[in-house]
Amino acid sequence: MMNTASTSNDQNTQKVVAEKPNIEVPRTKAENRNLKIGHIEDNNEDISYFNFPLLWPTVVFTGSSLLFFGLAVTISLRTDYIPSKEQLTRGFIVHYGASKFRCNTSLPFPSDGLPSMLNLFELNVIGNVFFRFCVCIPMVVRIFVSFCLRSILCVEYEDNYSFVYRFCNDLMPIFTGIEVLTMALFSIITVHNDFAEVNRYCKLMFTIITSVNMLITTALTFSFGRNSEEKLDSLSVSIKLVSSIIFCYLSPQYIQQHQTSITFPICHSYLPRMYALMEYCMIGAYATFHLTSLIDIRYVSFMCYPRTCSGECEPLDPRNFKKGAKYEHCRAFEYNQRRIRNL
Repeated sequence: MMNTASTSNDQNTQKVVAEKPNIEVPRTKAENRNLKIGHIEDNNEDISYFNFPLLWPTVVFTGSSLLFFGLAVTISLRTDYIPSKEQLTRGFIVHYGASKFRCNTSLPFPSDGLPSMLNLFELNVIGNVFFRFCVCIPMVVRIFVSFCLRSILCVEYEDNYSFVYRFCNDLMPIFTGIEVLTMALFSIITVHNDFAEVNRYCKLMFTIITSVNMLITTALTFSFGRNSEEKLDSLSVSIKLVSSIIFCYLSPQYIQQHQTSITFPICHSYLPRMYALMEYCMIGAYATFHLTSLIDIRYVSFMCYPRTCSGECEPLDPRNFKKGAKYEHCRAFEYNQRRIRNL
């Protein structure tokens, strides 16, 4: 019965082709792709029920994240306590929310010091809470945006998609997930009140993964921006490149000093001026790098429009999509040939 049905379908297909002698029917996936070169699938924007650009919710989450970070720094600076030299040596009581702990250290207070943002969040509970909001709220959105960029690059380089390019492109969302997870963990797990070793490990992992992810993303989008006719794409890649260089150059020097400093009790938020400026530059480069994703996804939209599965064009019948049936190749190859040959 199955052979008979298959033979019948083949005969129907040959009959259709016989009625259209100028239409080539692909027999393989490669032939199908070649016959559809230049064909752009109609997305029915003019009859869409719902067309919502992804840019706007991403802007909202990005803006809220920057707002929470600004609040975290501002409130921490207002409530930060600077101990005297005698207090550092003899010890003093540090208030962290409802908890208290005694702190003393042999490390001298830096004479030219500036406040470290990470240390501010360690010693000021309200600032730490807002820092958690800044990091944790946009986590899912950031991972989703990374998948969107991956899909954009897949479509752009479908014909020249080497194994190395595909492998790096697939790594990008994974690295982004690890990056936001480790940052969320060290924002929640404090050095003085929770697990110092976990905090140190998460910061180290974050620095390594972020550096690799920034370099991979910049390399993947470089050719895209170079070949694009829009200046915004070239600007996005240029900003990514500069931000990656700054972050990757400064992070090994800063993280080594930071990892050493948090092995001692953190009794104040100040660092030597050079390392504090390194931290500011790293945070600025990191934020600027990820703000360029708003440029990359500016044309991505959520859309809902009538298709065969909606029942408005033709009911979705599995038999139509079997081998030899009329929608085996979705007939895009036929439409493209008619368009080119004016049939």
